[in-house]
Amino acid sequence: MATQTQERRLAFLATALPPIAWVVVFFLAPLAIVWAYSFGQNASLTEVDISGTFANYARALEPLYLGIFAKSIFVAGITTLLCLIIGFPVALAIVFASERWRPWMLLLIMLPFWTNLLIRTYALIAVLRTEGYANFTLEWLWDRASWLMTLVGLQPLGDFTPLQLLYNNFAVVVGLVYVHLPFMVLPLYAALDRLDKSLIEASLDLGAGHLAQKCQHDAGGWIPLSRRKQRLDLLRVPVEADAALFQPLD
Repeated sequence: MATQTQERRLAFLATALPPIAWVVVFFLAPLAIVWAYSFGQNASLTEVDISGTFANYARALEPLYLGIFAKSIFVAGITTLLCLIIGFPVALAIVFASERWRPWMLLLIMLPFWTNLLIRTYALIAVLRTEGYANFTLEWLWDRASWLMTLVGLQPLGDFTPLQLLYNNFAVVVGLVYVHLPFMVLPLYAALDRLDKSLIEASLDLGAGHLAQKCQHDAGGWIPLSRRKQRLDLLRVPVEADAALFQPLD
């Protein structure tokens, strides 16, 4: 009995020590170094004098930095809300998709992970720039509308002015939503797929509409049943969005 207990302990140590050592060396130790540097000041370009000062923490309470913190939290909240509004219907569509199409829909959600994040972010420049695909599409629609107005005897719309879609808050939110949307869709799909679909069918048979049976608080509502999973995603997405920095779009 003692031998089996000792073998289990050895097996546990052999399994747990490598990841624990990895976390300590590559996460906790660098974090501790940065935390120690926060109590110092620059002595030169390459040296930090750790004097135990709290001046850096006092500077964090200045209006400039408080405004940056508030803006970061606001942008993260908008990103989370948009990811939830877009991601929930997408997750529902995947759940109700046939067995033939469901793997392909999941593949489309996971496909962006196959490309480097920085490359995907820079690719948005081709879409949002002044001569990008977005403005090109808007210009085409503008010209068609102007042609139709001329056709019916009205004044044309005039020259199209490209929209400034880059280097502003709009571009930052678009980039954050684009990157973090899969992190909302996939967990919601996993939660919704485990629910009993017969409850939804029963609520529809009893006269509940499609919108009502998604929102009502009885056993057949999709949103109440998946609310616990939504809370987890509502914590994960804003934390990641708040820490993200999209240099090309800001």
